[in-house]
Amino acid sequence: NHFRYQVSKVVCSVIVLLTGVADSAVICSEPTNLAEQYSQYMANATVSNMLEYLESSTAGGVASDEEEQLIYGNRICPSSIKAITTDPKSSVFERTTCPYFLVASHLSTRYPKIITEARCKCSGCVPLEENGHSDLTRCEPVYRPVRVLSRTGNCVNGVYQYAAAVHMKQEGCTCVRKTEALSGSGSGSNGSDDPIPM
Repeated sequence: NHFRYQVSKVVCSVIVLLTGVADSAVICSEPTNLAEQYSQYMANATVSNMLEYLESSTAGGVASDEEEQLIYGNRICPSSIKAITTDPKSSVFERTTCPYFLVASHLSTRYPKIITEARCKCSGCVPLEENGHSDLTRCEPVYRPVRVLSRTGNCVNGVYQYAAAVHMKQEGCTCVRKTEALSGSGSGSNGSDDPIPM
């Protein structure tokens, strides 16, 4: 009987612990004044603030999106310049040698949660003739830092906490000359696909 009592006690403790974890995850919700927090952040933001955030770990890298929805254009890379539209009503990003399309990127831990961004259609610049791709050039994303609020992971009084941050928003794509790693520079050379500030 004593053994059964001890087992029952352990089982009850585990149930209480699991219930507490589940409850804590459920009761934490989004702040009701996120829009107000964001407006205040934007009103108080300065160029020096932006530089400070860009140099901090908060702004390091490009956050991956939970979901992307195509909102303009298509994902087809033209085979040559001749395949690019000449319609005067077309957008510049449809006629460039590094065409791109637009997506609505969604990230639940960021505010604004939805941001319109560009995505490159091609890895290499569109050649003059079909099968005329050059190994000397490539298409690279062009980024611009934008101010956002980012969820910190802390939950205070049942409300998620947000902090000022910077999101590297992809504005477009450009045709560039490929870089070569300098002798002895290692793999950290700019030959990588690191974000290029606009």
